[in-house]
Amino acid sequence: MSALVTQLMKEFKSSLVDYLLLFTGSILFLLFLELFQGQRLASFLVIVVFILLYIFWGILHHLGQETLNVKSVIEYILIGLTILLLLTVVFSI
Repeated sequence: MSALVTQLMKEFKSSLVDYLLLFTGSILFLLFLELFQGQRLASFLVIVVFILLYIFWGILHHLGQETLNVKSVIEYILIGLTILLLLTVVFSI
């Protein structure tokens, strides 16, 4: 168990900037979503832009760690599409 924690801490420290960018982007996404609340098209575009940035972030993150492969890219795309579907249904956009 301690080896797992050590490995996770090592990865987090080496990718701190990546995770800070993702966290900052997520906060901005929530702020823009709140700002455009009630405007269907604008809210939908904010969600789509965030998802595209998330996929781009994932690809760059794996490129930096030299672990990029097709499976990772497909995973980020599928997660993005799932988030798009869920948020579209939840917010009735």
